[in-house]
Amino acid sequence: MPCDDCLSRREFLTRSSLAVAGAAALAAGCGNGQFGPTSVALTGRQVSFKASTVPALAATGQWVFVPSDPDVRAVKRTGAASFVGISTICTHQGCTTEILGNAFRCPCHNAAYDTNGKVTRQPNAAGSATNLPAVTVKYDAATDTLTVG
Repeated sequence: MPCDDCLSRREFLTRSSLAVAGAAALAAGCGNGQFGPTSVALTGRQVSFKASTVPALAATGQWVFVPSDPDVRAVKRTGAASFVGISTICTHQGCTTEILGNAFRCPCHNAAYDTNGKVTRQPNAAGSATNLPAVTVKYDAATDTLTVG
């Protein structure tokens, strides 16, 4: 029975092979097979800036990303001349967390942390998260300079 739109066996195998090869090339380009941002790690580099240049640091209790920080850390004022810092790198697979309200959430696997960096929800993927680590913060009130790292 003739068919105008039918593929020959050879053409079917050729197209199928090309599709499989294309899928394999695409998968190889995805690195470790994880979707989302590339993981990051702390380098230990110090970053200094004037607290007054970040308006959100005028009040106590609000987490703010450290400006121009390749290590992705956040700080918050805890008193007139005191600050604390935290790494915002998810401890599950190294993605950068978001500050939501005054807590942290990882966009890669949905792990969540409270305002102190303690895990409140484990990731939606294999493995587990631990609390976000604290980072050193020094404040020089005379110059209004915060040094993180």
